[in-house]
Amino acid sequence: MRHFPTHDLSEAEFENLVLAICRELLGVGVSGFSPGPDGGRDGIFEGTANRFPSDSAPASGKIVIQAKHVQSPVASCSDSSFRKTLLDKELPKVKRLFDDGKLTHYLLFTNRKKTAGADEHFRKRVREEAGLTNAWLLGLDSIHQELRAHPHIVRNAGLDRFHIPLDFSPEDYRDIIAGLYAHRSAVETGFDSAHEFDAPGFTAKNALNGLSSDYSAHIREDSMPHFDDIARFLKNPRNTDLAEKYHVVANELKEQLIVHTEQFLNFEHALSAIPGLIRENAPELQTPAKRRLLKIMVHYMYVNCEIGKKS
Repeated sequence: MRHFPTHDLSEAEFENLVLAICRELLGVGVSGFSPGPDGGRDGIFEGTANRFPSDSAPASGKIVIQAKHVQSPVASCSDSSFRKTLLDKELPKVKRLFDDGKLTHYLLFTNRKKTAGADEHFRKRVREEAGLTNAWLLGLDSIHQELRAHPHIVRNAGLDRFHIPLDFSPEDYRDIIAGLYAHRSAVETGFDSAHEFDAPGFTAKNALNGLSSDYSAHIREDSMPHFDDIARFLKNPRNTDLAEKYHVVANELKEQLIVHTEQFLNFEHALSAIPGLIRENAPELQTPAKRRLLKIMVHYMYVNCEIGKKS
C-alpha cells in the first residue's frame, strides 16, 4: 500500500496539501489564510460539505480547518508534544472562535499517527475546554487514504518528487533485522572481513553501478567489517527460515530496482534511499541500532551481487 512522505514537506506545503484534501471532502469553497497569526485557522468552509464526515450525513455550517505538521515519521497523537503542548496552545483559540460564532465544526489535520485512544482524548478535550461537540482529528492514515483516492492532489502538492517507486512489504525485512539485532553482540563487534570483499571485483562493480569513491569508502569502512558475521548468521542451520526470507527479499528488491531504475538519479541514490523506504513502512526499525543493521544488510546485498549490475 502506497505511503506518502508528508514529513518531507514544509509547513506551508503541508497546509496547502490539507486544503486540497478539504476541497475534495468539503467543497471548492474552502479558502486558506495568508501566512501569519491564524487565530487557530489555516482554512475555512461555510456551507454543506460534499461528503464529510459521510456521504449520507454531511456536516453543515462554519467549518474551521487547521493543519499541524511534524517532521518526525514516528510522531504520534499520543505524544506529550501533541496531547499537552499543542492542544494547550490551540484549544483556547478554538474556544474564542466558537464563542464568537465563527465556527460550528473543527477539523484538525496532522501527519502524526493517530493511535487508538487519541481520537477520544482529542474529542473530550475539545468538548470540555472549548464547548464544541463537532470536532474531528484526522491523522496520517486519513491523509494517506485521501491521497490514494485522489492522485491529482499528490501531483499538485509535489509529493511525487519524494516518492521512491518501490513496491514491497517490509515484514520480511523486519524479521531479518530482528534476528540480526538479537545476534547484535557479534555484529556490533564485527570481524575484519575487508580482505574477503575488498577485491578488484568490488572496485569494478562500483564503477559499473556508478558509485562514487566516497560512497564506496563508506561501504568499505562502515559496513564491510560486519559482513563476515552476517554471512555466518545466514548460514547457521538455526536461521534457515530467516536465510530463506533474506534471499526472497534480495531477489524482490533486485527486480524492483530493475523495473524502476529510471526513477532514481543513480544507483547510489537508490542504495541510500532503500533503508529509509523500508523504515517508513516498518516503524519498529527506527531505533538507531536497527537502522544501522538495515543499512549494513542492504550494502551486504549489493557487495554480494544480489542487487545492482554485476556484468
